[in-house]
Amino acid sequence: MTPRPPTSERLDRAEVLSIALAIADADGLEAVTLRRIATSFGVTPMALYWHFKDKDALLDALVERALDEIDLSDSDEADLRTVITAILRVLRNHPALADIMPIRIMRTDAGIDLAEQLVGLLRTDGHSPVAAAQLSIFLLNGLIGLVTRQPGEPGVADPSMRETLLSAKRARLKSLSPQAYPHLTETADFFLELPDEKEYYKQGLTLLLNAARPAP
Repeated sequence: MTPRPPTSERLDRAEVLSIALAIADADGLEAVTLRRIATSFGVTPMALYWHFKDKDALLDALVERALDEIDLSDSDEADLRTVITAILRVLRNHPALADIMPIRIMRTDAGIDLAEQLVGLLRTDGHSPVAAAQLSIFLLNGLIGLVTRQPGEPGVADPSMRETLLSAKRARLKSLSPQAYPHLTETADFFLELPDEKEYYKQGLTLLLNAARPAP
């Protein structure tokens, strides 16, 4: 009788990453622990070290797993709008990973390929190597900001703290005098929640694309 392989070898790496990503999407990045993932598979955390030596390696793998969702196969020649729209889609699908993208994106093969494509498009538009590199960083940070700093999202993981901060912001804006602050009182609601999510992201993308145009 052939002995069964160790539990760690029987775990499928892709499936482990899918579970970890689902946990991050539902409960935030702090909830992604080797212990919780192991519990999902009914194994001990040690079984996961076959695939990830520590949580740092797991986070790198999660970023790569998310970036693998970027699909530009339908575009014969992807332009800048197509690429950053695809990046934004991934960030919106997995907002818990947004803040760790800048430091980890180029630690992955998928991130390196994406950065090469993005910088190449900016160079083709006429930017110098330095400008293209800097603009690629500005674009990524701008996309992350759209997702993590949208109105009504104070950037705090704890739901009760988030509501406390939002309530305080609401009370402050609603207390303003219309005579002293006519513009803020007129637009107060727009600082508290998204009236039109589609329009918000459309305008955000347009702003970033316009900023990336070469100076005349």
